Amino acid sequence: MTAAISDPAANVGGCDHGYALTPCLWGVEPEPYVEALDRHVTLDGARALDAGCGEGRNTVFLARAGATVDAVDISELALEHARRLWPDEPRITWGTADVSLAVPGGGYDVVVCDSVLHWNSSLDQARRTVRNLQVATRPGGVHVLCSFNDRAQQLDRHVNPPRLLPAHQEYLRMYAGWELLRVEDITIISSHADVPEPHTHSVTKILAARPR
Repeated sequence: MTAAISDPAANVGGCDHGYALTPCLWGVEPEPYVEALDRHVTLDGARALDAGCGEGRNTVFLARAGATVDAVDISELALEHARRLWPDEPRITWGTADVSLAVPGGGYDVVVCDSVLHWNSSLDQARRTVRNLQVATRPGGVHVLCSFNDRAQQLDRHVNPPRLLPAHQEYLRMYAGWELLRVEDITIISSHADVPEPHTHSVTKILAARPR
């Protein structure tokens, strides 16, 4: 079963309430699956897309590893933070995009979609987002996808809760036909400016390769 959750603030990206409270909502360390990418793909010289880049923590890791990165987000406030946090990164192009509608460019070696799909408004939109990213990936290219699932969420203090909580298996179905290099359904402990009390989220994490 997939749970859809209303967003009372109806802000454009889902996180703008938090972005307005602090100059850096999500920190500067990359997602561990992104940090481990170099075990599976050569990042130096790669062409990468950070789809829903937020404030750029994954973007900057990829760029400093030698990739040329297109970093896009639907939130102008997130991108404002990113440009301020990382002002001198020549391998990064920041831009505004809704990847559920279209993906800028194509032929990417690496695509990161971290904490994006649970802000989609429906399972159909999430599937469309993933399909757009898959089409923009070259044969043999890899995806990192991380998103909340429906197993165990502490959301009672969230002003803007996630809009969509698919089952773990729904995410796996989105990658039917791809090589699943690593998959986990884990529970993380989180705290951030808009919900400072430690709380838990169940998260699907996928590292997958497009067939050649």
